Amino acid sequence: MAESKREALRYRIGWTRPNDHLFDIRIEFTAGRRNPELSLPVWRPGRYLRQNYAANVRQWRARIAGGPALPMDKTEPSRWRVQAARGDRIVVEYRFYAGVLDAGSSFLDESEAYFNGSNLFMMVALQRQRPIDMEIVHPAVWKVETQLESTDEPPGAVRRRARGTTWRARDFDHLIDSPTIASPSLITHAFEESGATIRLVFQSAEGIDTEQYVEPVRRMVRFQAALFGGLPLRDYRFLYHVGDRWHGVEHEDSSSIMLRRDQLEGARPGDEGYDHFLAITAHEFFHLWNVKRIVPLKFTPYDYSAETPSRLLWAMEGITSYYGERTLLRAGLWTMERYLRHLAGEIQTLESAPGREFLSLAQASFDGWLQDPAQMHDKSNAWISFYNKGEIVSALLDLEIRRQTRGRRSLDDVMRLLWQDYGRKRRGMPEDGIERAVAKVVGKTVRRFFERFIEGVQPLPYDELLRSAGIEMVWKRRRAGEFWLGVIAERREGRLVVESVVAGSPASAAGLRPNDEIIAVGQRRIASKNHLDRVLKNNGFKPVPILLARNREIIQREIAPAEDPSFSLELRPRGKATPAEERRRREWLETDE
Repeated sequence: MAESKREALRYRIGWTRPNDHLFDIRIEFTAGRRNPELSLPVWRPGRYLRQNYAANVRQWRARIAGGPALPMDKTEPSRWRVQAARGDRIVVEYRFYAGVLDAGSSFLDESEAYFNGSNLFMMVALQRQRPIDMEIVHPAVWKVETQLESTDEPPGAVRRRARGTTWRARDFDHLIDSPTIASPSLITHAFEESGATIRLVFQSAEGIDTEQYVEPVRRMVRFQAALFGGLPLRDYRFLYHVGDRWHGVEHEDSSSIMLRRDQLEGARPGDEGYDHFLAITAHEFFHLWNVKRIVPLKFTPYDYSAETPSRLLWAMEGITSYYGERTLLRAGLWTMERYLRHLAGEIQTLESAPGREFLSLAQASFDGWLQDPAQMHDKSNAWISFYNKGEIVSALLDLEIRRQTRGRRSLDDVMRLLWQDYGRKRRGMPEDGIERAVAKVVGKTVRRFFERFIEGVQPLPYDELLRSAGIEMVWKRRRAGEFWLGVIAERREGRLVVESVVAGSPASAAGLRPNDEIIAVGQRRIASKNHLDRVLKNNGFKPVPILLARNREIIQREIAPAEDPSFSLELRPRGKATPAEERRRREWLETDE
């Protein structure tokens, strides 16, 4: 039987007391076998870390539709079994606590209902491929925004109405990849570009000039669509929450993005908040191709019950980060100087990370599942970001392709090839897919580059490749003559507490550890990090006693500050670049506007 004619599962989500942050969820289905099982994902695509959403599930129960209760037992931490016969029409009900608001979570209060299906919708075993009708029970004055199609309109129609109670997902994967906001106060801007309707939807945006972002986003969408030869959809939504952090998550035909209010109020072009809004928006939109359609083979299909390590996360996120900021350059929203300043900052971040000397980019990708923020594992010394290094390596790879092909090809050609070979055909990309695509574009092996800089930990060839594009690197001591301890500390409940210690630093030599409380230095009681800095500055580079509290004991050590080793980096056009280098610089840093 054709899938479109298969019986749809029915999901319903509603609430009674929104400030309790409890969603009421109902699933109705026909048992395809005896004692059917249901499970909740333990992670979500886009966040490569176990989340264990089942911890928020409570008061589960099952019954025959219109009939008596059925036993429903929890058999594993994220799995349940209903005792029923094959063919029974079953209703499962439960509540889900939604008290955390970020781009990948679910949240409910009197002002909005926001949910990611990966957090809270159980999957019925053996029915993953069936279509799903999702009903949202919400106040009549509330509007709903989601990438799902309303069943109140013909299939495939361009949706004009925001209100609606029932929405159709083609299967479970589509359902949980469709973030949804219901609220009475949504602000929406829409425009047509490259054959699609693009919507910017804002929640809690009072006091923010949202309209000023419409034209820049249009230019970003136009550039990325042209890069890939068009958009693979007819309707796309940016779902923005104005809150207290920057955070974005990609989805098939939408993205969910958290924005920082304190950086957006009064923001104008060139301000940090304005630039960050554009960068995170460009990043998430590029995921429309890279990650959501060009997908690692290991993720096809997703296994929501267990970790799925891949050495391609650097490409999924790093290449996307590279094209996020390059979109701003190519769309004429950033100047060459602004882009080079950004790239210099990324290089400084990487070169300040001790882990770069022993943790490869491929291994950091594979081990991404281990970076639980609740378990530090000496993260400041042991880890690197595959976003950060992935972006830098992508830039260098782009320059290497341009150099080897004498400017005839670039990373753009690699992305188009990946789209044609994997994304458009909906085929999973193997672990060596990026390397093979680059080799095909260049016309010869690129094994040495991947072996040294992606699978290995050799120093990146910044100077060589940047020089080939007429860019020079200027390193300067950031705080020459200033002291340095190698410790990050913050105030907690009136105490100055060590967050992390840099390996090989004066703080490490003195025996400081994370969670130590810094009580005094010399004869001075320390009240804050600024106070600590002032006391040490007055002391100079002489060894000084430091008093610590650790495990309810008072410990005295001696610490000898060293000169701050940090450097700043400037990237700028070379004054003596050759004509070939100048041409390559123009090709690399040109704008399309």
